[in-house]
Amino acid sequence: KLLMRAPEAVAMLGDDDELVPRDLGRLDLEMRQAVERSTSVKGAARVIRRLRRRELTRISAADTLGRLDILAVGEALSDVSEVTLTAALEASIAAFEHDHGDLPTQFAIVLMGRLGGHEVGYSSDADVMFVHRPVEGADDVEAAKAATEVATSLRAMLAAPSADPPLEVDADLRPDGKNGPLVRSLDAYRTYYAQWSAVWEAQALLRARP
Repeated sequence: KLLMRAPEAVAMLGDDDELVPRDLGRLDLEMRQAVERSTSVKGAARVIRRLRRRELTRISAADTLGRLDILAVGEALSDVSEVTLTAALEASIAAFEHDHGDLPTQFAIVLMGRLGGHEVGYSSDADVMFVHRPVEGADDVEAAKAATEVATSLRAMLAAPSADPPLEVDADLRPDGKNGPLVRSLDAYRTYYAQWSAVWEAQALLRARP
């Protein structure tokens, strides 16, 4: 299906070097540069998802041909998801700042589950938690509102209907699950885990990474 969406990718099969997964640093640089060249959030979304589809094609072709073992596939797919989230976050922040001025908070994505543990499969969602920390002097309510807008934009960008495969960003491992706020402040997370978290929630943090 990936090759049918982009038949030109079949050229990878003619060069052994093209069937080697790109390392995290190279992917990250390429994604960032592509986002910087984009003139709109929709344009950034298109290029991010196109680059992700190209890498999924590369990895799945190498896997099918027996060039990667299961650990290498998990690492490669995890790297692609990580750089995709990073680029989408930068694009979402840029879009917010274009409309509203400087983001009044610092923002991070915490990778959870299989993604946090470098065990991503081809059909895996991206399990994450969103955390922010208001900048000095910022109103806490406005900072939380801004962070939520960024997170919502990021999720919509990667899940929107497209010829390229979606990346579903699942934030249900956050405190209180679907009933809790999509984004919490760093202080709110600290309080929750100190006072109210269940044992399984603490265990889940063993695979968490920013």
